[in-house]
Amino acid sequence: MTLEETTKIYASVLRQLLPVGGYDTALNTVVAKDIYAHAKTLAECDLNAKRLLSVLEGIPPELLTEYEQEYGLPLKCQTNVAQTVQERLQVINWIKNTKNVFNLDYLEQLLAIFNVDFELITYKPMQCTAPCNSAVNTEQLRYKVKLKLQSPVLADINCIISNFLPAFLRYDIEEI
Repeated sequence: MTLEETTKIYASVLRQLLPVGGYDTALNTVVAKDIYAHAKTLAECDLNAKRLLSVLEGIPPELLTEYEQEYGLPLKCQTNVAQTVQERLQVINWIKNTKNVFNLDYLEQLLAIFNVDFELITYKPMQCTAPCNSAVNTEQLRYKVKLKLQSPVLADINCIISNFLPAFLRYDIEEI
């Protein structure tokens, strides 16, 4: 829409909002000129805002600190000291786009942020073809996983588990 079309729409809305009174609402009066001036200003603001929002695709580096405060960053168990601006932007975008946290992709992405290489071992239900010494998925093993971590582990795994991973699972950690 052009500026004139948007101005006409705003002017009609502003005329509708005027209280019923004893003044002339014809097109050549002072009230009509005032409505047009306000409508034009509102239309310019509307079009400028749409232009700005279409230009801003990402997060400007100047506002990085404010975005981090809004999303609760830096993540617990981590600092921004050794991170580049690009890495900090990636963490913000990851948090904005992460919806489901109960899957393996989330775990892989989360531990990649903390630079942790791992292998996840879950316990399967007992099968009739399994050896007799294989683990059985009993009530005790139902909520248990094992994380095999590659040494050296520089991240605080206990902090990561208590802050970001589901609380109903029991985590056994084994460093290789």
